[in-house]
Amino acid sequence: MNKILNINLGGYAITIDDDAFEYLSSYLESIRKRFSESEGRDEIVHDIETRIGELISQSMGARTIVMLPDVEAATEIMGKPEDFGDEPVSGTGGSAGGSGSAGSSTGGSGKKTTASRIRTGKRLFRDEEDTVAGGVCSGLSAYFGLQDPVWMRLIFVLLTFLSAGFWIPAYLLLWILIPPAKTAADRLAMRGEPINVDNIAREIEDSFERLSTRVNEYGAQKKSGGSGDRSFGNALSHGVSVLGQMFGFVVRLFAKFGIFIAAIVAVSLFIALAAAWVAGIWGLFAAAPFVDYFSPYSSGLTWLGFANAFFLLGIPVLGLCLVFAKALFRVRTPGWLSGTLGLFWVVNLVTAVFLIGFGVKGYRQGGSVTKTIDLSGLNSDTLRVEAADMGPSGEPYWWFNGDEDLNIDDNHLEFKGLVEIRVRKSEDGKFKCTQIIKARGASTSDAVANAAKTEFPVSVSGSTLRVPTSFGILKGQKWRGQHVRINIDVPVGKNIVFDDKIYRYAGADMDDYADDNDRQYISSHPEKVFRMTGRGLICSECPQFGDSDYHGDEYYEHFILEGKFDTEIRKGDNFKIRIEGPADAIQKIRTGNKLTLTTKGSTGSGNVHVYIESPVITSVYADGTGDVTIRGFEEGEASISAKGGSHIKAYMDVSNGLNVSLSGKSFLELIGEGSYMDAGLSDGATLEALDWRAERVEITASESSKGTVYAKDDALVISDGSSEIKVEGGAKVRNARYEK
Repeated sequence: MNKILNINLGGYAITIDDDAFEYLSSYLESIRKRFSESEGRDEIVHDIETRIGELISQSMGARTIVMLPDVEAATEIMGKPEDFGDEPVSGTGGSAGGSGSAGSSTGGSGKKTTASRIRTGKRLFRDEEDTVAGGVCSGLSAYFGLQDPVWMRLIFVLLTFLSAGFWIPAYLLLWILIPPAKTAADRLAMRGEPINVDNIAREIEDSFERLSTRVNEYGAQKKSGGSGDRSFGNALSHGVSVLGQMFGFVVRLFAKFGIFIAAIVAVSLFIALAAAWVAGIWGLFAAAPFVDYFSPYSSGLTWLGFANAFFLLGIPVLGLCLVFAKALFRVRTPGWLSGTLGLFWVVNLVTAVFLIGFGVKGYRQGGSVTKTIDLSGLNSDTLRVEAADMGPSGEPYWWFNGDEDLNIDDNHLEFKGLVEIRVRKSEDGKFKCTQIIKARGASTSDAVANAAKTEFPVSVSGSTLRVPTSFGILKGQKWRGQHVRINIDVPVGKNIVFDDKIYRYAGADMDDYADDNDRQYISSHPEKVFRMTGRGLICSECPQFGDSDYHGDEYYEHFILEGKFDTEIRKGDNFKIRIEGPADAIQKIRTGNKLTLTTKGSTGSGNVHVYIESPVITSVYADGTGDVTIRGFEEGEASISAKGGSHIKAYMDVSNGLNVSLSGKSFLELIGEGSYMDAGLSDGATLEALDWRAERVEITASESSKGTVYAKDDALVISDGSSEIKVEGGAKVRNARYEK
């Protein structure tokens, strides 16, 4: 019968029987003797007690009483006194040298065995014995094997400059998260030195695995009753162990994969946070000249707003990094850190709400300033509008080339593109120019003041109106959504022209253009004279419909051709039409997307030629016209109709269906391919479609008409006795009688 004792071993409260206690006492006494001459004896013995207490606690499992084999197993891991030159430990109940002891130092043959020497892995600590600011760099130097921590400190200084200061808060975070090396064992682990009795350490996971194996083997030996039972038990234990190892392998595989993914996410979050910091700092540096113009706040509140936005986004990302660090690397964070970060984030959220509300207030109301430009001295029927410079200014900052839409120098901020010029019909028969500048503000009076302070100098010289293409905000003023509009009133019968630098800013309401202006707008025709008529503006110098260099913004897809003229229709990206011949030979009628061309009077065939380019063609109707050529189209559906002796040649592909209607001795030659053709021939018409490869054909012919078609799959021919239809291509031909 053994006594039971309650002891404190290096901070671990354990219950131990008297045999194990005596063995442990003898072991620790031998350690004290071994290091009696050392100045750090008490600290070394305390660390060894702590380590033994940790090993015993880990090996107990569900058991509550420490027995001799537990102590022997722990001391075997730490190293026996005889291993470093002292006398062996002997306990009163000891089986230290017995063959049945799980922690014996001699086997049944008396042959001495020693624990294998395994070099432990390093642990990350802060070295407070060699510290400048917290010992982070010293600890990292020991972890990475650098002899002198000065190099790590220099690396941190360099990273701080390269990252625009990001490594300063990163260093503080490491200071919080990395524990200090408080004991000798911690300092040895920090340098990666083994912790046995000489150096105090051994890798915890390996020692735990060996200790668990020894305890299980010892328990199995004590419980086995005989050799036969022992063999059966060993076999059963081995089988269960194999299954457990297989299951453990699968679990560890998935766990390691999950840890790998989580590590990638954690590293990505940290890199994103660092990149956001660097980009933010450099962005603020680049945007510093704009801040005073665009920010609704004072300089101090502006920079507070930038910091506020960074912390609102950065604290959640930092929190996720800490969560992953805890899960992956078992980093211990101080208890106050989470609460402090959460409170700081709430403070930033409240501050952001306040700043947004205060900033929006500065754009609450709108106002405008109107100024009339005197054009009474204009002595010409044509008003010329030219682009003007803003006036003297300094050199633009280095990231501008002077042609940007947003420009800044030492004097003002310049906006390009926020200027609009509108041309209208004058109601009193005089040229007029009105300048309107709109802005926003906290109140209407504030908005009007902001508009009045906007720099936009308009000037008049003779018959020229000079209008800037940009407006400026003087240094010390604020941008408040300014917008500039110039209204120019032109009398009926008078003209206006814009130069090639400002014409893009000019326009007119659609009602101010005449219907027959052919969509010729000021904003696309520089240096062209526009005349104001009773019907609206007309470009008097622009190419008219049918001129050789006419380009229209609207295209047509249905074409009706009537009269003695030749026509060629080609596929093009834009609509173009050119008529060669007498200027008044062709009458042009435009209705929606339908274009009708017809002759006036009797014009001989071949004297007039029409050339058309169009993105699409849906239908062509020719009545008594000359030669018609169609080239290059690929359509889904289309139709071709002809009568009155018209002659058409078409190079086109139609994927879905082509409808053909020919009469009055007209002729159509088709080249291309398609899935289906439906053709109707009458009154001596001719269809030549052998080179138009169709899947299916349906053709109706009467009154001495002729046709040759190509069909791969199926052909239906409906014909009277006078017509002749020929089908090639190997299709199954079905014939039917034409009945009127």
